[in-house]
Amino acid sequence: MKIYDKAVWQIDGGIPYELVVNHFKIVFTWLNKHDMLSEEGKEELEDGIDGEASLNEQLLTQEGTSFLDKYYDKFLMAIAKETYGKNDSIEELDKLYQEYKNN
Repeated sequence: MKIYDKAVWQIDGGIPYELVVNHFKIVFTWLNKHDMLSEEGKEELEDGIDGEASLNEQLLTQEGTSFLDKYYDKFLMAIAKETYGKNDSIEELDKLYQEYKNN
């Protein structure tokens, strides 16, 4: 199973818990809006995102996996410290999604 990100990795890396949880909420909500979450992923979102969140292929549709394979690392690099865990990062996801759809 491919794991793209874990909240614990970010928290252990020194990012404040609240920002990490918000980051995962933003990503899961965005993926859900674009029909990229599997039923298990939708359940994870509905149950509530916390510091144990893991973004992995079991939580994604085939398109979600394809998108994250190509763009998740690029997304993390683009948002850096300025927008990590903030709603501004949605714009970056939208931009990368347009690039994904155009390729």
